[in-house]
Amino acid sequence: MPEALGHVYLLYLLVGARLLGFTLAFPPLALPGLPVLWRLGVAMGLSLMVAPLLPPNQTWPTGAWGWIWWWMVELVVGLALGFVAGIAFQILRTAGYIMGLQMGFGMAELLTLGGAQDTMLAQFLFLLGTVLLFSTDAYQLVIEALVRSYQLLPLGGAVMKGGTAWLVTQLVGGLLSASLQLAAPVLAVTVLIDASLGLMVRMVPQINVFMLGFPLKIGASLLLLGLLSTALGTVIGKLLLEISHDMTLLVRGLS
Repeated sequence: MPEALGHVYLLYLLVGARLLGFTLAFPPLALPGLPVLWRLGVAMGLSLMVAPLLPPNQTWPTGAWGWIWWWMVELVVGLALGFVAGIAFQILRTAGYIMGLQMGFGMAELLTLGGAQDTMLAQFLFLLGTVLLFSTDAYQLVIEALVRSYQLLPLGGAVMKGGTAWLVTQLVGGLLSASLQLAAPVLAVTVLIDASLGLMVRMVPQINVFMLGFPLKIGASLLLLGLLSTALGTVIGKLLLEISHDMTLLVRGLS
């Protein structure tokens, strides 16, 4: 009886390793204000629900070092899943950073003693994506993809392949292009404003372009974002729906 209980305890630790790695790498669950113990509690709570759903023909490691190796493998798999799932949020953050720099919000970093790494707009889009993730029940698709990963990729069965590395490279490579597409309307407006101010300086050299340009670009860009708020929410929703698809592709590549 004690051996059976010990086996069950190790099983839950093994299942929780993949979930723990995911909670550590998934940006909405890895916010600086969230304690690590909270993430550990989420991982172990999910493991209690996932463990009974494991296939009956699951094989188990032998010996202490076998369990340790499998635990490390599952932790790496969870980190990889969290990284791939977080690409959508990195797209939002990068798009907000690009828009913020063009609008003039990047100047706030020079005046911040703490050395903020993101503009205000980058933080806004990231938090907006987090709110939409939990308010639109898109998080259920993420949990479903996690549960499905145990069926597609058994415990300890991860194998690194060349196709998997190429998949991750494609996802990361598409990050910048997707960010530029998301920030394209604001970039177009700021370029037009800069060009117009350049022509005005030619005609009236006494105009202070910097004093006029900053509020003009910020106001026009914020107005544009307000007008495109519905379309922006639709685009963010599509990005969130792609999370579970990307996770499934990664799991299939590792199996």
